[in-house]
Amino acid sequence: MIPTSSSISSNGCDNISSNCVIWQGPDIACIDLCSGDTITEITFKLATKVCDLITNGVVANPSLTGLDLSCLNIPGLTPTELVPVLQEMVTAICADDGRSGKSTYTLPIMTLPACMQYNDVNGNPVTELRLDLFASLIANQVCTNLSSINIINTTLTSLDSRIDILEACVLPCSGAVAEVQVIPTCVLPAALTNVSVLLLALEVRFCALETAVGLPAAILGTISQSFITSSTSTLTTPGSNYGSIGGWNSSPINLAQTVQNAWVVIDDMYTAIAAIQLNCCPGGCDSVIYAYSTTNNLNPNGTISGVTFNFINSSIPSGFNDCSGSTVVTLTDTSGVAVTTVVSVSTLQNNGSGVLIPVPSLDTTSALTATVAFCTSDGINTCTETQTSSIAGALPCPIVAISAITKDGCTVNFSNTLGVTATYKIDAVNVSTGAIDETYTWNNPGGPLSYIFVGLVAGTAYNIILNVTLNGVTKACPANAVTTETASPPCDAGMDVAFVIDYTSSMTSIINNIKSGVATLVNTIQTSSGANDYRISLTTADENTSGVPNYSACTDYTSLPAPQKVVNVGPSGRRQIITAWEKFQTNNGTSFSSQLAKLNGGAAGSCIQMGQGIDGPEPCDYAAQLITGAGALTGTFRPAVAKYVIILTDNLPGGQSDAFNSTVWAGIQQMILDANNSGIKYFVCGPGASLNGSGSLSSIYPWKELATQTGGTWNVSADASQISADIVAGCA
Repeated sequence: MIPTSSSISSNGCDNISSNCVIWQGPDIACIDLCSGDTITEITFKLATKVCDLITNGVVANPSLTGLDLSCLNIPGLTPTELVPVLQEMVTAICADDGRSGKSTYTLPIMTLPACMQYNDVNGNPVTELRLDLFASLIANQVCTNLSSINIINTTLTSLDSRIDILEACVLPCSGAVAEVQVIPTCVLPAALTNVSVLLLALEVRFCALETAVGLPAAILGTISQSFITSSTSTLTTPGSNYGSIGGWNSSPINLAQTVQNAWVVIDDMYTAIAAIQLNCCPGGCDSVIYAYSTTNNLNPNGTISGVTFNFINSSIPSGFNDCSGSTVVTLTDTSGVAVTTVVSVSTLQNNGSGVLIPVPSLDTTSALTATVAFCTSDGINTCTETQTSSIAGALPCPIVAISAITKDGCTVNFSNTLGVTATYKIDAVNVSTGAIDETYTWNNPGGPLSYIFVGLVAGTAYNIILNVTLNGVTKACPANAVTTETASPPCDAGMDVAFVIDYTSSMTSIINNIKSGVATLVNTIQTSSGANDYRISLTTADENTSGVPNYSACTDYTSLPAPQKVVNVGPSGRRQIITAWEKFQTNNGTSFSSQLAKLNGGAAGSCIQMGQGIDGPEPCDYAAQLITGAGALTGTFRPAVAKYVIILTDNLPGGQSDAFNSTVWAGIQQMILDANNSGIKYFVCGPGASLNGSGSLSSIYPWKELATQTGGTWNVSADASQISADIVAGCA
């Protein structure tokens, strides 16, 4: 620093150069200041130190090695320099300072004594608490203890007073004591009486009671005296015992239980004796029994022409006759019109034919009420009784015939036997929806009636229900099930044709015939399929008692995949042997023909002998079910092609029973339903197509129904040319 050029003093100071002023104080080693240094040098050294502090921070950072810092809980290595330690201290102070956002300071954790440990709201055990919570818990317990002590002190004071009272009453030490008095209720007059007097009176009464009842030993002896036990039969209900009666004590141990058992026996005896008194000695009308039954007599059209009364269940003793020679029988219809007839029950009781009462004037479509006023007498006793019963009315249902089933309808025919006053209504009820898809009503009908449904849905199951109304009464006749034909794809969309052949011994000539005409069959199927693919499968149905077919050792059979060979054990033990020789393959006319030729040992090198068969019906229907069902024995039918199943047989379907019965017929009906839902047509060829069942199924022609109700055809001829013609007709 240099002085200014002005000689004028400023602020009372002279203008002097800093180089002209020196430090006269002691040396200062830490800033390298020496006595005699100029102000300029001193200023430079001080400025240098200041800059160094600004640039490098605090230089003086002494080592803190050996300082105990454990209470700070510093994570990691404990610092040994000032700045990190100061930082940890600041952090700890802020963490424990309530002003930093914490509500409390960090307090030590105290272990609870066993008597004060408890479970929190979540069921977890609490064994230690922070100091402040620990103190609060102790304070609350102290308060609880103080409250309990106050209660104890109060109780002790009360008990002390009561003991004083007891001592004064029970243990008088001196002076006369007044005896306690009570008021008796039955032993002595109801007045204040000394306890000693009442006690003496009770003793007298007790001794008198003991004398009258007996000592305990005598009472126990009485209990064991009875020979009637729980297993003893009752008198009123043979086969039951006393142990089954409510209130019976199986092992009485006191007088009360013994008396209770005695009353059970007394009640049983009373009932038995009363029955004896009532029934032992019948007299007067007791021996007279009135009873009757009725049977409706029908006209040829099913209406009621009369009612037969039968009195053979009545019992009129000798010497008794109908009062005034007759009993009155009355029949009344729902309109109140009545027919009255006089009969002799005493005579008719021995007549098994009964008596017929005509009812030409009554409305018999509804229930009739029968009233029989019985009256018999032996000249001394007159026995009367009126019995009433209801006789079911009869509204006959005509037999409905359904024919000409098409995709959108069918024809219904039946005869009217009830005259022009009847009304008929026919409904086609959709089984799936429950809706009436079409209906027709005949009012004032004449002779035979017919109606053609034309508005039904293709491939749909219907219940055709005829409702008959006569004289204001309506009856729904049993439903006739029918399934309309499926709107199947045309043959030129492609064809899947499954052949099912009855492979039993009686089919030899038919099989040979079909083998010789196979070329015609394949050509018909190929031509009918147009430009689209066709597929053919071949399955045989055999049956025997062993389950081992005649061709079991033949290589053509043994080489087939296992899934193509089915041996089923029917409920009667008969074995159904179903074999898929050819599965569906695209345009497989050649391989189908080759496999067909092997049947009956026809092809060179083939040994497929004819099957056996047992009783008449054969399992061709079962084989068809395996093909069209979920098992898809010969492969799955394609969805958008014509689907044909051609069955060749000379017998009835036998299912798994080797008999055409109701179960097999139900299976055929299910096949019809499934076929119409899937668009499958059945063709049945051979002598078996025209066969009907027997007994209750004599009116059923199962193969005809299967073919016609699925849109196919049936024919007693199994000639290849006839089958080809049927296929062509089915495609039309």
